[in-house]
Amino acid sequence: MVVVAVVAACSGGSAARPAPLTTTSTVAAACTPSRPAPPAGAHTFAFNGASRSYLLAIPPEYDGRAAYPLVFVFHGFASNGPASDENTSMGAKGAARGYVVVTPTSDPPEWTLFTDPTRVDDYAYVLALAADVQTQLCIDPARVFAAGHSNGSAFAGFLVCKAPYVFAAVAMVSATVPSTCPDGIAPSPLAIAGTADPQVPYAGGTVGGSTIGIPAATDTVAAYVTHYHCAPDAVKDAPLAGVERARYSGCVAGADVVLDTIVSGTHPWPGSLAAIADPSDSDAGHRFDATSEILDFFDHHRRPPS
Repeated sequence: MVVVAVVAACSGGSAARPAPLTTTSTVAAACTPSRPAPPAGAHTFAFNGASRSYLLAIPPEYDGRAAYPLVFVFHGFASNGPASDENTSMGAKGAARGYVVVTPTSDPPEWTLFTDPTRVDDYAYVLALAADVQTQLCIDPARVFAAGHSNGSAFAGFLVCKAPYVFAAVAMVSATVPSTCPDGIAPSPLAIAGTADPQVPYAGGTVGGSTIGIPAATDTVAAYVTHYHCAPDAVKDAPLAGVERARYSGCVAGADVVLDTIVSGTHPWPGSLAAIADPSDSDAGHRFDATSEILDFFDHHRRPPS
């Protein structure tokens, strides 16, 4: 029911932390021979007879030898990769921080969360694209991440629990879905949700555009804490006025679970062009840089050895 509701609803200064990891891999072995980067910008990838487009952003210092982290970004319903990238600036900010960023476009403009024999399996498509990018570029396999907004958030949340479990962490913006990972598989989740979201209600209830109910965002995060066997008490802080953070640690496989609550925040990606243009969004929704916070979160996570 949660999944159905999300599909129906979705459309298009930090607190002190541990010393950051380097943005390039700390794995001793690099790529030999080197893997020169293809041009940044628009690319296509064919899978099961269907060719789809994606945007590729590459760190300016990329040399084909050092292994870099990789981020996939999934747009919301009725949107596309270029619109998402312009809205969030994830490509530019991620590349400047040392991340390779891939922003694919779905076809039709919605990520399919259920098995549909009339459509390409979006999960299989993205996993194949991830494997292809890792053969083209020098990527740290322990630092592959997923982020998404709305329908793309739900897709990212379920994608990271699909075999072969290549993702170290996931950021879900404006739609938090429960973990479907088997025991022992625990990509760290960061949930970002606004308390005044009219599409995916923070406190639970009926989702905009449907008659289907969903649980509160806090209840979904609590389910992660239970499923991941985390310490039950959160460390709480406020990275920005109007933003409340709850962080749960001590989880299985070194994971942690974080909920960033945007008080009076609405549906757009916080800090994005769409959020700033939304007069009903809160000051925190306008000012909180979700893109940078997501990259900060990814900086501190690696997939443990299998």
